[in-house]
Amino acid sequence: MDNKGVPYNNPFFGHAFTIFILYPSFRMIHLGENEKILMVLHRHWIVIVGKFVASAFLAILPIFAIPLVFASNIITVPESAGPIILFLSVIYLMILTMLLFIFWIDYYLDMWIITSERIIDIEQTGLFRRQISEFMLDKVQDITVEIPDMIATFLKYGNLHIQTAGETSFDIKQIHNVYEAKNIILDSAKQYSNKKYVGT
Repeated sequence: MDNKGVPYNNPFFGHAFTIFILYPSFRMIHLGENEKILMVLHRHWIVIVGKFVASAFLAILPIFAIPLVFASNIITVPESAGPIILFLSVIYLMILTMLLFIFWIDYYLDMWIITSERIIDIEQTGLFRRQISEFMLDKVQDITVEIPDMIATFLKYGNLHIQTAGETSFDIKQIHNVYEAKNIILDSAKQYSNKKYVGT
């Protein structure tokens, strides 16, 4: 564990590229003396599958659309326009690739970190913007598990609705291991509250 309290032996931190992108976020997170990271949650992979499928469809669309346009004679294209069409196709694919990369970064770097004392929400927006919020576990009053549809039932993912003191709420959406996360939060909240009560 480094001096910021981030464990190096966690497989989540094993990839150098991930460390490079996440370092500004984790530099802002300081764990307490006895605080430990218990669980790191991401949205289920099904969340991004639709975007990948749509991007793949848009990527292969020109392969079929351009020959059809030429064959139908709807538009008269001179033979000298071939390099221009190729250039525009490359630009089109580059834009799709960039959008797909942004979708992946937004999906992968959105996370919830459950520690022995609090829940930390890291929300990634685009490539470089992220927002970090948190609340202490002793504020947790109730947790509701929601399985939204049949697909979520089969793929075993769902939402957590956490009611905290002060009539505020906190949502963790579209995560796998939803029941395990609920149990960890409740058990840790009970232990943390007992520890605070004993310490007072």
